[in-house]
Amino acid sequence: MNPPHKKILFIQHGETDRPGLLIEAVNGCRVDLEIVRPYAGENLPDSLREFHGLAVGGGAQGAYEVGKYPYLARECELIREAAHAEKPVLGLCLGAQLMASALGAPVRPSSRREIGFFPVTLDPIARYDPLWCDLPTDFVTTHWHGDVFDLPAAGMRLGSSAMTPNQLFRYGRGLYGLQFHLEMTPELFEEMVDDAREDLMKTGENPDRLREEAWRVLPQLRETAETVFSRWAAML
Repeated sequence: MNPPHKKILFIQHGETDRPGLLIEAVNGCRVDLEIVRPYAGENLPDSLREFHGLAVGGGAQGAYEVGKYPYLARECELIREAAHAEKPVLGLCLGAQLMASALGAPVRPSSRREIGFFPVTLDPIARYDPLWCDLPTDFVTTHWHGDVFDLPAAGMRLGSSAMTPNQLFRYGRGLYGLQFHLEMTPELFEEMVDDAREDLMKTGENPDRLREEAWRVLPQLRETAETVFSRWAAML
């Protein structure tokens, strides 16, 4: 007899900030993803009682812009609720920043944006981590952020990049914050580039070069992403 499906709440922050590879990986583990879009006026749940875990996606908002986006305060409450209940949490880019903020660490604008495909290097301790053990210690992945965060007290750094010291951290048993976009697919990245084309060109980025690079880099990362997301889903 197959075990019953489990359910994750995924918080989406923009039209192009969809779960990508995450939804494919967890669905393969008999886990359902329920998506809520607070930026579009959808209400966040009162609690996580009906959910086995929480995933918080990326977005253009700043974790410190609670006055402009009041729902971010509620997201932080849900992260703390999950931590208290020992339910796994996955934060992707803005989601990782919100996790850091919810757990008491500062989030702030960086001196420059990190956009494109750059290496992340795992810290030696990651070889003992249940999600990242036996995976390549250096891999090129998607970056698209202008903010950075400090580690929460009792948080463990697992990875860094040349520009951003805190790229990956774990808190407790199953709370993981990823500053980079491990969920990214080439198709989803193309949508993000098209949506932000004018802004990218104003800051000197080449949208067409980024699109080409996505198709070269991201297929090579798919196996790592599926492994990490499947292992995380197994913690539910």
